Amino acid sequence: MTDSILIQVAVDTPVRGLFDYRLNFEQEERQTDAFIGYRVRVPFGHRELIGVIVRELDNDHEVVADKLRDVIELLDTRALLDPHCIQLLLWSASYYQYAVGAAVFTALPPALRKNKSAEISQSRVWLTQPEADTTTLNRAPKQRQVFDWLSQQPAGATDDELRQQFGPISACLKSLAQRALITGQLSDALPLQRPSTEKVSPQQEQAPKLTTEQNQAYQQIAATLDRFAVHLLEGVTGSGKTEVYFALIEQLLNNQKQSTEPENRPQILIIVPEIGLTPQLLRRLETRFPTAIATLHSNISEQQRQDTWLRIGLGQYQIILGTRLSVFTPIANLALIIIDEEHDHSLKQQEGFLYHARDVAIYRARMLQIPIVLGSATPSLESTLNAKQNRYNHILMLKRAQETPLPRMQLVDMRPLPAREILSPTLRLAMHRHLEAGNQVILFLNRRGFAPALICHECAWVAQCSRCDAKLTFHSHSAKLYCHHCDQRRSKPEQCPSCQSTNLLLVGFGTQRIEQLLEDEFKHYSTIRFDRDAIKRKGQLEKILEAIQEQRHSIIIGTQILSKGHDFPRVSLVGVLDIDYGIFSADYRALEHSAQLLTQVAGRSGRRKEQGEVLIQSHAPDHPLLQSLITKGYPDFAEQALALRQSCHLPPYSYQMLLRARATHSDHSQQFLQQAKQLAQKYLAPDLQIMGPLPATMEKRAGKFRAVILFSASNRRSLSLGTSDWLQQLHRLPEARRVQWNLDIDPLEGI
Repeated sequence: MTDSILIQVAVDTPVRGLFDYRLNFEQEERQTDAFIGYRVRVPFGHRELIGVIVRELDNDHEVVADKLRDVIELLDTRALLDPHCIQLLLWSASYYQYAVGAAVFTALPPALRKNKSAEISQSRVWLTQPEADTTTLNRAPKQRQVFDWLSQQPAGATDDELRQQFGPISACLKSLAQRALITGQLSDALPLQRPSTEKVSPQQEQAPKLTTEQNQAYQQIAATLDRFAVHLLEGVTGSGKTEVYFALIEQLLNNQKQSTEPENRPQILIIVPEIGLTPQLLRRLETRFPTAIATLHSNISEQQRQDTWLRIGLGQYQIILGTRLSVFTPIANLALIIIDEEHDHSLKQQEGFLYHARDVAIYRARMLQIPIVLGSATPSLESTLNAKQNRYNHILMLKRAQETPLPRMQLVDMRPLPAREILSPTLRLAMHRHLEAGNQVILFLNRRGFAPALICHECAWVAQCSRCDAKLTFHSHSAKLYCHHCDQRRSKPEQCPSCQSTNLLLVGFGTQRIEQLLEDEFKHYSTIRFDRDAIKRKGQLEKILEAIQEQRHSIIIGTQILSKGHDFPRVSLVGVLDIDYGIFSADYRALEHSAQLLTQVAGRSGRRKEQGEVLIQSHAPDHPLLQSLITKGYPDFAEQALALRQSCHLPPYSYQMLLRARATHSDHSQQFLQQAKQLAQKYLAPDLQIMGPLPATMEKRAGKFRAVILFSASNRRSLSLGTSDWLQQLHRLPEARRVQWNLDIDPLEGI
């Protein structure tokens, strides 16, 4: 018997709002009370699109059912998004003023955004055949390489593990199987989701005894495992925040040992800024907890991501480690959320759906009435203020877990030295002292490449990117000029294109130049560079970290990825080569970001037996906030920074949204924003402060001219009042078709 209901569907289009349809179905298809979370194929104009059912409507709905179009096909046999996820996505789309359908489809794995079956593929494990005759591989080097590696894996390896190790592998495996050298077996076991091919030790690591501070933090959070609470866990670098996380996870896992049903087992979501930069956390989880751990990030295959996502929704994984997008993952029995490095700007999406994973996670925890832990050695000023106002439970851990003192921090005044000096005499002497003692040294510079500028000595011509308002950076390994904003590349010219002089100078320094500089004075010590250029290929990050851990390199030169949660036991000295860029930036958030970065990278030193040392080179050593950070620590810096923000009426003491526009002609961006400003004065709250239209700090980027309008308000209600209606009007503007534009709520990037 056929029945029908009225539904609202989210469709992946920039058009705001939901769309009403009529769904006809056979009664036996209705296995639950609702079809919410199912995918459907629907007519949309002259096209057919995939949509997700987000609501069922009453039959007396104001829309006349006879005038609605019918759903073409119901694609799923069960809901892919549970009601809580739907509610979370609807709230997020509303708060961040984003099209509902586009937000909903952001949450789905790429494969499920299309008309692909939502079935979990079976994992296949490949094993080498005993006593196989490999003489046939003499002329097949890749097959030989794969066979030799596979023969060293006693338990075999899955397709994904082989793909992560060797890249595209299907044809190679097929040939080896045809030669009867390997066999593939289907496995019902959960695949262990890890970014490398490292195997988990069968001997699980024993939990260390918690320190007094760790135990106090654990007890405070554990007391709220049955209700909603936001805990800001602020612990100095090396204080052992991760052990507090693990104690909470262990408590939850112990609470459910009697349950054999997946849907009754508590699940824990751990969100990190960048999964590729935190392999140590994954390894520690694997060796502590005897369970498969799901990882969700962009570096796994589409099929693996879909399978993992679906298994999480069925409750088959209890620990989920993911990047910001995992905040929208359907989790059958979510019991705890942990946000590690909650201050990190990577938690805010900067393209498309501009959500902040930390703030969305807090809303999700409140909705589910579960606790959430925000961990950081350098909390954001927003979280610090919430703790001061008792919205968050503030837990401080002021001692390192290994009882070692915090590193000594010293400012090195660069003003008396020659302008071209890169390493001060003070830093050079300290490096020799620490290296001769058998320790490791980190040199931190948040600038990739060899030299940030190429100039002509005769006419002052500068190599500029043709698509951005930016200088080209010279990279020595490829001998090319790169734009770090649009990735434009060109060969280094032999002579100046303006005056034909051959007297071209490389000005400034990046990590590659530091690497070359050390080859002479510190040639007896092995050096490794740790930046994004060094870890472009899969597996390189893990290899570099392993080499550092095993002390195969004495000097580590790196950018900000050095600061993110790495534990290097033998590092005793950190040299910060240039901190001034954050002090003099036009972005009011830059000083906070620099203080966080400096504190985090300084925390890599002296994490075991002896006190570490940090030398910070600066041309502004007398800056009051920098002095406060060095002498009194990050908490005192945060207090002063908050006072400065309050006096200037800046976030978190006010609320902002930023309307961005970009176009191939600068006039188009300006005209669109002028029209948007006129409409804002009609639709938005009268007490809003409006700044702009203004050119962006980098006006031209990737061939587009960019401009912005900044809106500020003293309260959240004034910022949101009328915004939805205003945006509807912006879509109708003629100029809107000639520009790309978006609205950023609570922006982290400056003008």
